[in-house]
Amino acid sequence: MGMSLAHQIVTLLLRDRTLIKLGDDLVFHKDALAALRPMLAEHKTRTGKPTIDVAQFKDLTGISRKYAIPLLEFFDSRRVTTRVGERRVLRGG
Repeated sequence: MGMSLAHQIVTLLLRDRTLIKLGDDLVFHKDALAALRPMLAEHKTRTGKPTIDVAQFKDLTGISRKYAIPLLEFFDSRRVTTRVGERRVLRGG
């Protein structure tokens, strides 16, 4: 049996890099991920601190821990943040 139409569409969007896969079961639109970067920069400017933890990231974005941790790991992999213990150091802007 072939893939469902929805699965085919998701596969094409992943291949086109419109969707970004984080882990086995999380997929985000590239624009949604891009929108988080200025939020991190604004947090750094507003607080005057170059770090953020999971709780602060959850508050900043309004998302649950289930999504916050994979998103922070994604930003670690993209060198937007660097994990140091339980906090992330915000790099750049």
